Amino acid sequence: MKKIVLLALMVLPLVAGAQTKIKETAVPRSVLLALEKTYDSYKVRTWYQAPGQYIAELVIDGQNGRSYFTAGGDWQYSTFPVKVEECPTMMNTYFVNNYPGYRIKNIEYVEEMNGDNYYRMVIIKKGIAENDCEMIFDTRGKLMKSNAPDPEAVKRDYYTHNNPDADDKKVSEKTGTENSRRRERPAPQIDEPQVEAFTPSSEIASQFDKAFGKRIKAGPEWVLRNGEQAVAYFTNSQKVEMEAVYRVSDNFYVMTGKTLPTDRYNNSVKKYLAEKFSGERYRIEKMVQYEYSSKYRDPVDNKKPKPFYYVVVSQKIRGTRDRKFTRLEFNSSGQFMHQIAQPLDERDVQ
Repeated sequence: MKKIVLLALMVLPLVAGAQTKIKETAVPRSVLLALEKTYDSYKVRTWYQAPGQYIAELVIDGQNGRSYFTAGGDWQYSTFPVKVEECPTMMNTYFVNNYPGYRIKNIEYVEEMNGDNYYRMVIIKKGIAENDCEMIFDTRGKLMKSNAPDPEAVKRDYYTHNNPDADDKKVSEKTGTENSRRRERPAPQIDEPQVEAFTPSSEIASQFDKAFGKRIKAGPEWVLRNGEQAVAYFTNSQKVEMEAVYRVSDNFYVMTGKTLPTDRYNNSVKKYLAEKFSGERYRIEKMVQYEYSSKYRDPVDNKKPKPFYYVVVSQKIRGTRDRKFTRLEFNSSGQFMHQIAQPLDERDVQ
């Protein structure tokens, strides 16, 4: 792989500038020819103009993306949104192991004019008014560049914050120095995040009350998921734990999640887990069946997606009372789709 010569911090923020939606007839011919030269097959959905740039929102091989061109007609780069489960395992593992207390804001796959291809992961510390950090990984998932805080410092801070009673400053009777080995060794990452208060927009709240208000026994508790979705956790009149998920950008109702009782667990899912965790002690903490709203359509094929299962499995960490968690998703038939690198949101705890 060629050396990455364009820092994402210098290039990609150009998208944050003012963008104006324009018709294709307003796009210079040089830009249209550059797009034809860059990709063999594509479908442009929308054109935008920004200071010194033309931006094509398009679909290439079924993948949504954006291509950026100079006013003179030179292709600069293209970006494609990527899900966590679609990224290299090495990349996801690096984030999970080194940035407890952080969440992934978004991931993009970037193609540059010089032939460099890489992943750009934007992460943010959980909390209010925290700054974005970004990491650049090559196509294998190896970290190339980062402006995120030092991982060791992050883990020490996370451990200290979540273990306020730990004896980090124990003085050795022999040396009179701090027990630095204990202080620097982070504790196992356990699902005990603090749920932050979140208030949905009045439009989302109104939609929720109209759809579920008369059937609520407890709740709702609102949580912001990945900075993009407003999620209402509540218990209905049948004492079933439910979730209602809305898209923050346009107040759109996306889907509903229903926590299943143990006697309603999907048999195919249970069989898969029995084989995956064969010889190990584990338990299914919860199985949630998500179903999309009648108006929701997949942005790629414009079809309503089928329901799917979200499953959390826990295992006891040897020598402790703590448990580690594995999160997986299955399709409507109970076939395994992928494993999730982190909790869905701060409310997703056991």
